[in-house]
Amino acid sequence: MISTTSLSKVRTLFLQCVSLSFAVAFHSLYTQIPGLYGDQGVLPARAALDTSRIISENIVDLMMESPTLLWVTPMTGLTLVQLMEVFSLMGLVVGLIVTVWPALNTKTSMVILWVLYLSLFQVGQTFLGFQWDILLLETGFLALICAPIWPNNHKTSLPWDSVTMYLVRWLLFRMMFASGAVKLTSGCPTWWGLTAMPTHYFSQCLPTPLAWFAATMPDWMHRLSVASTFVIEMPMAFLFFAPTSSLRKFTFVNQVFLMIVIMLSGNYNFFNFLYIALCLSLADNSWLTTNPAKKSHPFTYCSWCLFHLAAYLALGWAVGQVCNFKLNPDLTVDSSLTFNSKDFDTFLAYAVPGGVYVGGFGLLLACLVAVKEAVSQPRTLGKVTSVVTVVLYCGVAAGMFGLSLPSYSGQLDRATYDRVPKVFKAWDRGLDRLHLTSSYGLFRRMTGVGGRPEVVIEGSDQLHGPWVEYDFMYKPGNVSRAPTFMLPHQPRLDWQMWFAALGSYQHNPWFVSLVYRLLEGRPEVLALLDQDSPFASRKPPKFIRAKMYKYHFTKGGKDWWSREEQGEYMPILTRDHKPVIDFLTNQGILGLTPEKHSNAVIAQVLEKVRSLTTLAPPHIQIWSYAWLALTIFKPFLIA
Repeated sequence: MISTTSLSKVRTLFLQCVSLSFAVAFHSLYTQIPGLYGDQGVLPARAALDTSRIISENIVDLMMESPTLLWVTPMTGLTLVQLMEVFSLMGLVVGLIVTVWPALNTKTSMVILWVLYLSLFQVGQTFLGFQWDILLLETGFLALICAPIWPNNHKTSLPWDSVTMYLVRWLLFRMMFASGAVKLTSGCPTWWGLTAMPTHYFSQCLPTPLAWFAATMPDWMHRLSVASTFVIEMPMAFLFFAPTSSLRKFTFVNQVFLMIVIMLSGNYNFFNFLYIALCLSLADNSWLTTNPAKKSHPFTYCSWCLFHLAAYLALGWAVGQVCNFKLNPDLTVDSSLTFNSKDFDTFLAYAVPGGVYVGGFGLLLACLVAVKEAVSQPRTLGKVTSVVTVVLYCGVAAGMFGLSLPSYSGQLDRATYDRVPKVFKAWDRGLDRLHLTSSYGLFRRMTGVGGRPEVVIEGSDQLHGPWVEYDFMYKPGNVSRAPTFMLPHQPRLDWQMWFAALGSYQHNPWFVSLVYRLLEGRPEVLALLDQDSPFASRKPPKFIRAKMYKYHFTKGGKDWWSREEQGEYMPILTRDHKPVIDFLTNQGILGLTPEKHSNAVIAQVLEKVRSLTTLAPPHIQIWSYAWLALTIFKPFLIA
């Protein structure tokens, strides 16, 4: 078990990573607020939150309905969108300051970051409902629990560190184990057949240029990649609870390796960095120092060597039983799964409750270590204060652990979910708006088998053409344009266009709104698209339609993509099409009365700050201010 005295540096580094993830998320969202949430944007925030209700209704009732500080908009003299921008900039500044100056990374700073992001999340609608947004909220709340109360404690061990950091480890386990399990419980034939990777590289939302090269790997490497993913995500997840640092280092390296591979082949914004931050819960201070290892008694040393050897052999044997690996004379490796869906359901029937028992036992040990550390504090008053505080943290940890059980077990094993105490299920339902816990499952099904579905929007001044395509900043469109790196920025409109292609425009009201805004030629919406698009610098077209294509990576040549037209996605629309106007009006997107704002000084400052976002692409801005902050405040960084 990790000693409490060895977690101060790990705790501080974890908090720095979380605050940096918040800063990145705030900046990325800030650059897109006018086009997404402005009154003339795709999904106006005012359609989701009528802030005028605060004049006649109780603010407590409003906060219970939707927990967001944006309710106070009428009291600030700003518009709703202006206050969203203020919140984003505040989150960016606070996140950067506490990242480079860890002494200030306290519960107060974490409360600010978490509350601001939750406030924006409540009005984010479909553009702010991704798993990593929810993960950031849950991780941020755990970081709030982990953070010290007062400044200047970033290098001081706290008796309850073992308890708070263990909650982070439990989240890491829940997310990773579920991500592996849902791939098989979904019944997706590509995951079961180990054939998912060639499709994944071109069908993921926003691939990088390296994804094109990864897709050209031989078939046996693709199959081995899928099998390795299953091993890292499921059996190695149980090593998170290993009693020795060596076993945890082993799984830590594999988890980070998987995340780096994902980062190189796909653009997943701040999620990758946030996941690596969660992996820090496996570490202790010895991982971050160069102190020589303590000498152990030869018998003890040999005993631990035998224990680790047995653990690795057992893991290798288990993997060999479920994955049929065969080394060929040409050094290629054949692989396949040796079990079926019924066998996997049986495995989950033991593994899911097993995870609960192992996780609960580990939490109990962490609490005992914390109590022991509190009792060893000098002076009677300090001892009593520490014990009382540790007991309080243990109670909070037990509550958070129980609160996570419904979401953890509900999607994996019904029998385990039915055994979860009703009180935890009630808490889970009652606190769902705060997103303190959630269920996760990355890449559940492999979309794009047989071709990546892609919606292409076209505009024309004549009903019968010629038609000209709208180009987006990042998503595939022009077949000769290479995929791009935009980490850690998340272009939320491009992401939603990927989801739109998986369904129909009737199930995506925001898409109809997008087309209408393009017909109006709204500059804030056009700013979300490629500025070299033909309609970015001229009057809007009179007609717009959308067609469906299937995209594939090419095998070579001057183009990166090939595509085949599949048919119509949305029929031709015009700006005066009454059914569309009525539909958008009923959705609250059109017909909004202008908001009044009286704080002219802040409004002018916001306009000047906004103008700076046009100087460079968002991902370049993020890397630039991160480099500048690290350069200026380097002396304050953790040693």
